[in-house]
Amino acid sequence: MGPQTDGRRSAGPGPARGLLDRRPVFARRILAHYAAVRLLVTPALHPHVVASYAFLARTDDLADQGPLEERLPRWHAWAEQVTAGLRSGHADDPVLRAFLHTVAVRQLPHHWVHTYLKATTEELHFTGHATEADFQRYVDHLALPALMLIEDLQYEGGGGESFRSRCRSFAEGLQRLDFLTDLTDDLKEGRLYLPQEDLDRSGVTRADLEQGQDTSAVRELVALTCRKTRKSLTDSRALADATVPGFRPLQRALLDLAEHQLARVESAGASITRRPVGYGVRVPLTVLFRERRQVGREA
Repeated sequence: MGPQTDGRRSAGPGPARGLLDRRPVFARRILAHYAAVRLLVTPALHPHVVASYAFLARTDDLADQGPLEERLPRWHAWAEQVTAGLRSGHADDPVLRAFLHTVAVRQLPHHWVHTYLKATTEELHFTGHATEADFQRYVDHLALPALMLIEDLQYEGGGGESFRSRCRSFAEGLQRLDFLTDLTDDLKEGRLYLPQEDLDRSGVTRADLEQGQDTSAVRELVALTCRKTRKSLTDSRALADATVPGFRPLQRALLDLAEHQLARVESAGASITRRPVGYGVRVPLTVLFRERRQVGREA
């Protein structure tokens, strides 16, 4: 385990303009996460978690939105800016500038950023996962580094190997869950992230999914993926024990919401090929307010 802090240690005065510039970007992109951070994370970490979330949102949008021929030059320009910024510690872009400040203050390991950028570059030409091993590499190279840009903020210099291992289970569970909840939208955009060998094992074709077929084979494929997802999320429950007090309410909330959304996917079954699955409203609010009440007790 790396050096620990309860989150109350001063993180230093961040650049005010950067904070103001990044907050609207973050709030528009992932409003629910923004509210959770503001309510559940210790104030000393607020600007840093917001900065990392905003950086991830900006990066994801640049890599994912628009025709590929437009995305490629835009993405490469951004990746070069980020790489240069990590070397110099400076950037003109306000979102990147705020993130670089966070990287410096929290001593966030640069290798997570470099690995994430490299994997995102490869993702631009994604054609699908042939095997489970391909998916596991995807988690190691993209999903885990992205998650660590948030999780490692708890520890100056990053957490240790045990902490990273627990985060890895969470990253795998979240990624499988994302494949399920976004299946409809991904298929519309010509992408399928479920491993082909899982489709073959269940007797499902890509056309079955694209046509929204409700068959026993499709239901088995969904159930198989749900079982794998639940195992990863269950394994990642140990992550809460390795989380600093000032971050623990958010960590518990994220774990609970992931399991809640998975339960909704399990109930929806094959219909996830026809419509995305969200969180709903009542349970997320219940979880948010429950953990908010815990903040004062754990401070």
